[in-house]
Amino acid sequence: MFDIRKHPFDRAHYCMEVGGEAMIFHCHHYLNYLLRSILDADYIDSRPFLIGSAADAVYGQLSQLCQGLPPEDAKKMAASVYKTFGYGLIDLSGMTEEGVVLSTVKSFFSKTWPMKFGRSDKPVDYYTSGFLAAAYAVIYGRPLSQVHVEQSSCMACGDACNTHVVRPGPGNFAVYPPKNPTRYGEQPHTDTSWAPQAIITQAFTGAHEQLVGNEEGYIPAFGVYLARNQSDYVNRLQFEFKRALRDVAGEYGEKLGTELLLESGHACGFFTYGGVMTSEEWQAVVKPHLRTREDWIRGLAALINTMGWGCHVAVELSPERAVFRNYNDFEDLSYMRMYGRADKPVPTATSGGYSGLMHLVYSTDLVHGEIVDTEEGFRQLRRAKAKYKARMRKSIASGDGYLEVEISL
Repeated sequence: MFDIRKHPFDRAHYCMEVGGEAMIFHCHHYLNYLLRSILDADYIDSRPFLIGSAADAVYGQLSQLCQGLPPEDAKKMAASVYKTFGYGLIDLSGMTEEGVVLSTVKSFFSKTWPMKFGRSDKPVDYYTSGFLAAAYAVIYGRPLSQVHVEQSSCMACGDACNTHVVRPGPGNFAVYPPKNPTRYGEQPHTDTSWAPQAIITQAFTGAHEQLVGNEEGYIPAFGVYLARNQSDYVNRLQFEFKRALRDVAGEYGEKLGTELLLESGHACGFFTYGGVMTSEEWQAVVKPHLRTREDWIRGLAALINTMGWGCHVAVELSPERAVFRNYNDFEDLSYMRMYGRADKPVPTATSGGYSGLMHLVYSTDLVHGEIVDTEEGFRQLRRAKAKYKARMRKSIASGDGYLEVEISL
């Protein structure tokens, strides 16, 4: 029922919207690192925002996509969206005004968490809990504050299936105020004078139409599992996590949160970018344009400019230091939609991704065919003496025209 082709990529701003929500791709490495970082901080009460972040973004999106649909068609639309975005399979046919007890054996988080960390001692599929709460609220016209949701079994814990219980009642997750409209920047981009950039970006601009859930509801691509996320869902997780740590431990808590989030971005850069640069698509479309290690970085930036994260530009490049800019950075835009102006730069996933990319290109022999995007490869790289650090110099959310990040040894 849901057709991603009806939602074209915004070539002017390097972004994509579905049902009023900005959409981005993330890999299972990043999403699980982020989730574990939050869950490991067991001295904060993270459950309300783990579910609430998903519920808020999905509620706004499904409210548009299901507008005017009768309940049975709205159920099909919601299930189709969930599958298309790569989160697995859900059957909403049994949902009524009294709620639903829903079981599934296809869950992105419950499948990929054990691939990263082994068995979990607690359920991990908070996204699906939030998604189901939002779907129920939209279909039956209830406010999110009057929906109760629990996950009672989880395959990541060794259970045979995931079970979620949704029912009317006092809400048990965070509900957020309405968001601000998106404010795109129109500032001219820095010209890198690298001729193949436009060719590569054009070649992959339509890729989002092929990156949809398969018969199991997953998107295996580039050697990872991808999920098409509501940008504000992922970013609210980051921002609320830092806020919770700051409430507990002041400036130290906020600094700790920033470092943990940068590490999640670093893992994404290492695994996802490593998968991209060893993929058949890279070999066929990008590699013929590459002559130097710096070209590998420029080529990767040109490709990921089609993933909804804004427009990445490498301004300066060397093995010791690089400067990257991102116009309409997805984390900045999310922050401004949800919170307004920031008093300091906020994009941790983007910044960590840049440092991961520098590690890949300059600290490994990936450019000559070495396969490094493994768990052991990541551990070895993090133990290496040469460690790239990210420093956010400018941020759109804090009043600048673009995000600027310096990566150096």
